[in-house]
Amino acid sequence: MRRVIIATVLTLLILIWGSDFYLVGEPLSFDWKVFVIILTLAGLACYKLVDYLAQFKIIEHNSRIDIVFVAFVIAFMFVPISKINHDKISQQENRTLAEYVPLVKDGKINFNYGRDFEAWFNDHFNQRKLFIDVNSEINLFLNRKLKSDTAMSGKDGWMFTKRWQSVEMFQNKYLFDEDELKEIKEQLEYLQRWAQSRGMKFYLFLVPDKERIYPEVYPDGFEKINPQAKIEQVAEFLKKNSSVPVIYPGEALMKAKDEHILFYKTGTHWNHQGAYVGYVELFKRIKKDFPNLKIMKPKDFNITPKVSADVDIASALGIDAYKVLPKADLTYDEFEVKKPTVQSSYTMVDKDKRIETYDFVSSNPSNKLRAVFYADSQFLRMNWYAAESFKNMLHIYTGYGRDYDVDYMQKAILDYKPNIFVIETGERFLDRLLNLNLPKE
Repeated sequence: MRRVIIATVLTLLILIWGSDFYLVGEPLSFDWKVFVIILTLAGLACYKLVDYLAQFKIIEHNSRIDIVFVAFVIAFMFVPISKINHDKISQQENRTLAEYVPLVKDGKINFNYGRDFEAWFNDHFNQRKLFIDVNSEINLFLNRKLKSDTAMSGKDGWMFTKRWQSVEMFQNKYLFDEDELKEIKEQLEYLQRWAQSRGMKFYLFLVPDKERIYPEVYPDGFEKINPQAKIEQVAEFLKKNSSVPVIYPGEALMKAKDEHILFYKTGTHWNHQGAYVGYVELFKRIKKDFPNLKIMKPKDFNITPKVSADVDIASALGIDAYKVLPKADLTYDEFEVKKPTVQSSYTMVDKDKRIETYDFVSSNPSNKLRAVFYADSQFLRMNWYAAESFKNMLHIYTGYGRDYDVDYMQKAILDYKPNIFVIETGERFLDRLLNLNLPKE
């Protein structure tokens, strides 16, 4: 009788601990089917546990310390269900967490309940973040060979994304064929004519991925399939066959990396030093057409090392970078304009299309030019000081690899009356040069 009482008490405790399994949703609703399942399994398990511990003492003649140890281990197994995390998004992993799907939904039995429940529990069990951090620290300490479906670690603390076919891009696996190169050329030349007829000078700015600049720290086992990179293929083809000005700072970055680290080890973007190299190459080319264009010099900045890094790849590996990694891997030079003349305003133009704008206005009377940069997140690392060269500068930002919808933004561009119009794209999103959604004549 004593065993039954103890088993009953333990079962009640488990029901209290596991309430998040049968009290779900907002507002809370009672899932009686899951409650019955937990009650039955917990009751049987607790009675068997109590009976086992009794036999452990009587038959096996083990000490109380042994019994306490076994009881502790079994109790520890219940920690994951003691509190369920109801977050919908994991900031640590930069992804949406699995949602709870009930056993019976809309009057129909969910025959995938087992797998749905497992996915939900794996994303929401108690202290999940702690377990991920501990696992990351152990792996980093042992071999630094972390990997996930979307990211992987390289050499010397470098991390690389596997999204957007980045691995295949690094291997030069998929190149544009002749027809695609011609189509890119035709689209860009159309955009060039459109801009020129409206008083704008058009430029194309290509930004390499960090593995293009740091192949020596990329993981082993990914051999080059073709000698030429896709981004190099586009730049070379356009320079030979088109009048569209193309700026590709690959060579300048390769030279500069001997003096500075140019990309974040834990993220997909170039850092302030890398962005400045690209900025100089771009603005030197624009200055050929606009001699009065101001180019910011290193002396115009306060350049200070700070613990501030892009950590999107570390997050994809389940690493809380600022807790796990040494500060040296997160410290980079930051550029701050000594005498800023620019003020900016931000607008979310279209949430569905993920189009945002940063509108910069300079109080410097010597600035006469106006510019529009239709650019991705790489340009965010320089836009606040690039704007110091213009009376007005508009950065149309399309993130998350979205295609550039120039037609949709045509009115905003023309209303700005820019002298300069720049399209910038990172290497992993080169395919969007085939999908510029051109403005109508």
